[in-house]
Amino acid sequence: MKHIKSIFLTVMLLTATAVSAQYSQERPNVEYMFKIEMGYLHNVGNYGTPKVEASNPDIKGTGYNLNAWEEGMGLNVINGINISQDFFLGGGLGYNFCAPMRPVKLDKNSHMVNAFVDMDFRPVGETWAPMLGLRLGGSFLMNANNYGNTISPYFEFYGGLNWFYDHALQQMFRNYHSLFAEVGVVLVQQSIFIPIRVGWRW
Repeated sequence: MKHIKSIFLTVMLLTATAVSAQYSQERPNVEYMFKIEMGYLHNVGNYGTPKVEASNPDIKGTGYNLNAWEEGMGLNVINGINISQDFFLGGGLGYNFCAPMRPVKLDKNSHMVNAFVDMDFRPVGETWAPMLGLRLGGSFLMNANNYGNTISPYFEFYGGLNWFYDHALQQMFRNYHSLFAEVGVVLVQQSIFIPIRVGWRW
């Protein structure tokens, strides 16, 4: 009887260990994640004092303003990690093509490359979930006018909505796969944009 109790306790302990290990596999504290997103950047205005002529050292200014009505279309690619299911931390690269759109003048364009740290929070486990995020980094503007190439800080605050489309994982904790839409505010190159994007994360 004593041996039977020992065997029973051993089996119970091994079963509990296996269940615990399986649970920890389904809920890792850290896991790799990839995001890709694209969309439209609406220019709502400029701030600061632009340099009127970069070749004249006597003219003071704080940088470059994008031209009035110069809208943008862009793509961001972001790699990072999920922390405790709901928090994301990663690094991203973005490209934006900016040109006047009212009226359309594609020959007067700028190409803006951004590098940034991306942080966001979204609850995991529901079919639909909100998202809040923040991006900090730098921007390099390639333009053909007399300003030359300019570098500026990049700041973005955004919010959005995720749809967890992978129904096979809907009852699991690791349901990270989602399509999302987001809108926010971007401060870059002394210009203020409202980005409207859609994306995919997995």
